[in-house]
Amino acid sequence: MAIDDRYNPMHSKMGKFMENIISRNTTFLGVILITSAVCLLSLSDALVKLHNDRFSIAQLIFLRSVLACVFLLVIWRFKKRGTKSLLRPTRWVIVRSLLLCTMWLLYYCGLPDMSFAVAAAALYTAPLFMAVFARLILGTPIDLPDQAALGAGLIGVVMAVQPSPENLSPSLLLPFGAAACYAMAAVLTRAHCRNETSLGMAINLNLCLAVGGGIALMGLEWITPMTEATTPSFLMDGWRTLSLMDFSIICLLAAFMTYIAIAVAQAYKTSTSITVGLFDNAYLFFAVVWSIMFFDDLPNIMSLAGITLLAGAAVMSALPRRNVRLKTL
Repeated sequence: MAIDDRYNPMHSKMGKFMENIISRNTTFLGVILITSAVCLLSLSDALVKLHNDRFSIAQLIFLRSVLACVFLLVIWRFKKRGTKSLLRPTRWVIVRSLLLCTMWLLYYCGLPDMSFAVAAAALYTAPLFMAVFARLILGTPIDLPDQAALGAGLIGVVMAVQPSPENLSPSLLLPFGAAACYAMAAVLTRAHCRNETSLGMAINLNLCLAVGGGIALMGLEWITPMTEATTPSFLMDGWRTLSLMDFSIICLLAAFMTYIAIAVAQAYKTSTSITVGLFDNAYLFFAVVWSIMFFDDLPNIMSLAGITLLAGAAVMSALPRRNVRLKTL
């Protein structure tokens, strides 16, 4: 006579073991996706900084997003996905895309009035916003290891970028607003978009960016003659004539954007917002690498210490928890 698995103590133990394995694998996948995405994102930003005399920001966003949409649609076609979710995205997918578009708008509007280091420090407070939003929206508890990791991550960001009081201004609120928008988009992805395809969300995001970039491009084309600008401006110029090399750079950035959009969406679907958000800070590490390679800019000891602290905070957040009672918020 067969033994009923319901009365087999090994059955529940095996089930819990498999659940732990699956949970760890999805967390690891989320970490790999977000780390590779921020690596390419930092490389993209370095290339934009290196070649910002070749095109305007509105032109870049418009062309990059249009090309990324084409790449994503090709991928969608080869994967033979249905078109229903693509043509009729849910309201949460649209809200997520609008939040990310707003993030880029606020961040780029704040950059001209402050150093890149200060803007980056403000933007990379996003994990703190993620923890708060995840607690308020998802009811996710913030246990002691996560509290320590978040605190260490914030200190690491400040140490890495070393903002000074002389650089503080009201416009500093803009990248903080960008961080809040990014954090809200991340939490909404996990709360309401887990059943959406990463491709569909990536296409919707780039469509919103393309439309926004196109509107900005037309507006700048109308404004620029009125301001009688005599020098090229990355932020305020409209359409510029592109060479083959210029267009090739934008195509490369579009290819990066294609992967980044898919990887980020998938990362926040497969892992917790706090863990992915902290590994998102790897952007600063890769930024140091590209700074040395492209601009011969070696960070000082304080910056290196901050980056090391950020890495430790990310590892602390990703470590598996034992089944012990911890104080939570």
